[in-house]
Amino acid sequence: MKFTVGMLKELKVRIVAEGVETQEQQTHLSDIGCDYLQGWYYSKAIPADEFAELIKEAS
Repeated sequence: MKFTVGMLKELKVRIVAEGVETQEQQTHLSDIGCDYLQGWYYSKAIPADEFAELIKEAS
């Protein structure tokens, strides 16, 4: 994965890592250069209307 991320960085591609479930995974993926992370570590899956409300509240 480290080499794949490195190759994508050379191509100037932004990288989204999905399925992050632990602090260890989060740290590793950040350390190797992933730009964005998502998964249960950050939030359980929620319906679209709840997500829209979270975005409104954060703005």
